[in-house]
Amino acid sequence: MKKMNKIILIGNITKDLEIKYTKNGKAIVEFNLAVRRDKDVTDFINCVVFGMQAENLNKYQGKGSKIAVSGEYRIDIYDKTDGTRGYSHYVLANEIEYLSTKQKEEKEVVEEEKTMNNVFEEFGDMVENENLPF
Repeated sequence: MKKMNKIILIGNITKDLEIKYTKNGKAIVEFNLAVRRDKDVTDFINCVVFGMQAENLNKYQGKGSKIAVSGEYRIDIYDKTDGTRGYSHYVLANEIEYLSTKQKEEKEVVEEEKTMNNVFEEFGDMVENENLPF
């Protein structure tokens, strides 16, 4: 029988990642993914990833990083301490593709600002004197 439970999301990680380990020593990262539904609405979707993918996600990505997640929609049912049933909804990530990193984007902005400062320093006197070379 072919599996029909497949979800694909593209969005940004909403918080700094924290890696945890199961009793058996398997890495796990739980994170929220901000996914734009349309121009005015963003959905915040709980995701979970295990193993080496969890370790790599924690190492190379962070808050603000844009990623693509492919996985399965899961609902876990559990008993709460008050005797009622609780439900946990999340996407179990099977594949994650890195589309950008927050650190890289911030570095590019800083480099661009440095370049603009160098240009202003070089032509600043001309700008103040209105003797522009162009």
